[in-house]
Amino acid sequence: MGARRGTRCPALAVALAAFAGACAGGERAPARHEIEIRAFVFLPAAQAAQPGDTLVFVNRDAVPHTATAMDGSWDTGSIPANGTKAVAVPEAGAYRCDLHPTMTGRIDGAR
Repeated sequence: MGARRGTRCPALAVALAAFAGACAGGERAPARHEIEIRAFVFLPAAQAAQPGDTLVFVNRDAVPHTATAMDGSWDTGSIPANGTKAVAVPEAGAYRCDLHPTMTGRIDGAR
């Protein structure tokens, strides 16, 4: 029965070996982070994320908003009421809503 067990799930064995190799090499899979826009506030106001992670902005307000890097390096464009937009994190830094500049948030590089 021992030899048979090794042949039942070769795909699982390959997947586990690939995962172990990725962990040994220090690579990590990009993460997904959701940021809500509610009552003209980004929640959370500061999100820990690494370059390559995805930020998903979810607009719970009745008016459109944007999420735009202060340095202009990325921009979601207009996010309609009850809409979502996703962007890949290029680097840590501050962002704002171009339509409501008092709305600000921050991406922190550490997790």
